[in-house]
Amino acid sequence: MTEHNDNPLVTIIIPTYNYALYLGKALRSCISQSHSNLEIIVVDDGSTDNTREVVQGFHDDRTRYHYQENRGVSAARNRGLELARGKFIAFLDADEYLTDDSIETRLAVMLRERDIHFVLTAAYSVDDKGTLSFRDDGFNKDIVSDRLCEKFLLKRLPYTTSAVLVRADQAKRFEFPGSLDNGEDIVYFSKVFFEIKGCFLAKPTAVSFSHSDSLRHNLDNLKDHGMGLVEAIFDDPYFQGQLDHIRRRFIADRCFELFRRFFRSEEKTLARKYYRQAVSIQPWRVLKLDYLVKYFRTYG
Repeated sequence: MTEHNDNPLVTIIIPTYNYALYLGKALRSCISQSHSNLEIIVVDDGSTDNTREVVQGFHDDRTRYHYQENRGVSAARNRGLELARGKFIAFLDADEYLTDDSIETRLAVMLRERDIHFVLTAAYSVDDKGTLSFRDDGFNKDIVSDRLCEKFLLKRLPYTTSAVLVRADQAKRFEFPGSLDNGEDIVYFSKVFFEIKGCFLAKPTAVSFSHSDSLRHNLDNLKDHGMGLVEAIFDDPYFQGQLDHIRRRFIADRCFELFRRFFRSEEKTLARKYYRQAVSIQPWRVLKLDYLVKYFRTYG
């Protein structure tokens, strides 16, 4: 069934903390969207740099700036949800940006099909040198399903926060957890995606940026909250135990993710800890020789 309003207001929420260096590009990508009926909410989570000046430099009445004392990215996104007036909601990290047709591409799916509640897509990646790249990793087909939550949790779909668009009534049912500083978006979207019909598009609509600032920040948070993500999802009564059948696989995947990250940062003791934990859950993974070689290198 087709939506009656083919030009709905879409809210883009940008949480930011001391990312003025990157924020301008994120804002430009919003302002240049082919779908122009937008409100762009920048929630400044207590920045001490020139974030305010960067936002004020964009003379676009669709952009709204909200400052709050530093409370973390979850609180900033939740404030954006409270302020949002759009019928659809997207999130954009301040150090990432959108393709010019990003909102239009995702929105078109939900305007055609009223029973689709969210759309997530693949994303490009860019490095510190500005080199843009894309790997489909075999995810080259569009999918419509009410089982995307499990695929999402088990990394059977590409994912970045900036490539998700959600109907506002569904997005506002939940909050980002303030108790986590890493993986809080996974917790939130696991609820948003659970047992409702959604769509994955193989076409990239966002650009994910890995840089030294974000990697260092994420590493510190991983040390404090690395496995907290497991309890935050699987012990949540909202799911009523319906995700228990994937819990062990999720834990193993999470342990290998932590192993890779700590290995790259030369945190050898932590890397070994998570490798051993992963293999204890799924012993067959010891056959993955690239991981095994890296594990032995942690003793060097």
